[in-house]
Formats: sequence, C-alpha cells, structure tokens
Amino acid sequence: MPNGVRFAQAGLTALAQAVGGDLFRDTLPTDADRISLVRVIPDHDDVPAQPVLSAARRALPPGGALTLAEPMSDTPGAEPIGEAYFGFYLLAMGSGRPRTCAELTAMLKRAGFGRVQEVATRRPIMIRLLVARC
Repeated sequence: MPNGVRFAQAGLTALAQAVGGDLFRDTLPTDADRISLVRVIPDHDDVPAQPVLSAARRALPPGGALTLAEPMSDTPGAEPIGEAYFGFYLLAMGSGRPRTCAELTAMLKRAGFGRVQEVATRRPIMIRLLVARC
C-alpha cells in the first residue's frame, strides 16, 4: 500500500503522516511533534544506529517525542526465546544486535533525549515500547 493509504482509511490523515526514505541519507521531516521508529534499531550495529536516534532528536521540537517500538533482549520471562529469536533474525539480517531496555535508554540519552519511559505492551515478547521526550 502506498504511504498514507492506511492513515486515510482510518481517518487519521489530519493527525499522522507516513514518510518514506533512507534513514542514513535523508533528512527527517521537522514538522512533526512525534516520530515513530518500529523495529528499526535492532537491525543495525551501534555505530550506524546512534546517528539515526540523533537525527530523530534534531528533527523534533522542544516537547516532542520519539516512540521506539521493538523487541528487547531483556524481556522478563522470555530470555531463552529472545536469545534464539535474535540469533536467527540477526544472522539473516547480517548486522544489528539485541539491546536491553537499559542499553536503548542510554543510546537515547546520548542522542539528546531527556526522559525515557517504557510503556507496557500487550505482547512484550514481540514488541516493547520506549517513549523518549525532548
């Protein structure tokens, strides 16, 4: 589906926008108060991942927030499954690494975000959510 079609179908075009591009080459839009990255950071090693988080911080206005949604390696009760999942997934990707909530929080702080908060999700083994505020 082209960018924005699902937002239009859900009646959200006045509230949200899907933006395509290359996170490593393109400048992020600066007209939003929230940026969402879904399952992006674990696909990359620290050196290329950190600038993505820094670019998101630069693109956001004061009071803005980055929503980071991804599986995390320290999910309580899922440690053995998580290790197997990350092992096979990252082998297929050829790069990236599993990170704990604490490691991601530290990366977000280095990118210039202030408060970082984890928000509970229905299925934390599949996805956990961090909200980092400017």
